[in-house]
Amino acid sequence: MKTYSRLYAGRRRLSDYEIVSSDLHYTYPSRFELGDGSPVVQWYREFREGSQLRVRTWAAFSDPRQTTYTSYTALQDRRERVVDDLFEEIDETAYDDQLDDGWVSFLHKHYFPLRFPLHGLEMLAAYVGQMAPSSRITNCAAFQAADELRRLQRIAYRTAQLGVHRPGYDPVEHRTGWEEGASFQPLRELIERALIRYDWAEAFVLLNVVIKPRLDRWINRELAAALAYANSDPVLRSVHFSLGQDSEWHRRWTAAALQVAIADHPVNAELVQRWVAEWRPLADRAVDALAAVASQAPQPLTATEIGNRIVAGAEADVEAMLGTHRSA
Repeated sequence: MKTYSRLYAGRRRLSDYEIVSSDLHYTYPSRFELGDGSPVVQWYREFREGSQLRVRTWAAFSDPRQTTYTSYTALQDRRERVVDDLFEEIDETAYDDQLDDGWVSFLHKHYFPLRFPLHGLEMLAAYVGQMAPSSRITNCAAFQAADELRRLQRIAYRTAQLGVHRPGYDPVEHRTGWEEGASFQPLRELIERALIRYDWAEAFVLLNVVIKPRLDRWINRELAAALAYANSDPVLRSVHFSLGQDSEWHRRWTAAALQVAIADHPVNAELVQRWVAEWRPLADRAVDALAAVASQAPQPLTATEIGNRIVAGAEADVEAMLGTHRSA
């Protein structure tokens, strides 16, 4: 009781989540042991305390999943065992031998290079976690960064696995495709520009409200699900069903954080909308370029329909995250 007395509300027993997530940032606001002239202190004061998103207190924010390190590792251990079983099935059968040559080529050109932008999403999530004024937001962002690393690692594993079963492709070409391929250039510009937006809240909105609702849908629902299924690659769809569960939680905790910010200071809704409007054109160009490759698969799907589904879903996410505060 003495240790956690400041967190108690009445005589209710605190949950494990409340104990390990509450008020862990001893440097916020502005309680650094370093002097005011330190570049570190100046950075936090400019891009955290000085953020355009003004919130008097984040005490009302709570992770909808109430994730702790213990619950996170237990959950992901179960999910990883499922994915491991799927990859073992590929190794123990002639699965890769049965894949169409054109689909294998498609994966090398358009799927395997995705580990590069996903590394960008991991870096952005880590930055949001580092800079966030609330330890509960930091926790969510840290677990999200780990989720992005999980997805990146699974794509890397599948890259190596297919390379063993169907050799003849140079993995170096994946990086070249990311850096030079026409379908990736709007996305590459979007992520590189996002990485130098240092206001923690703008980085957060740009990552979780603009980029991820679009890129997650392209990867998990369109390329690795609908397109893979059409091209007789159902295991890839199953793998990304598991990975897509991570993305659903990212949207849920983002909505919870934004709703707290807007309830605390309603003008924050207009600020978020302004950021979304600023970045939407480049994000939609990225969607158009990515979706266009669907016509190159052996069993193609309609690029326009895919792009429309992705953008409509992303816009629906904005409405859900901002609730009734979204302007007409």
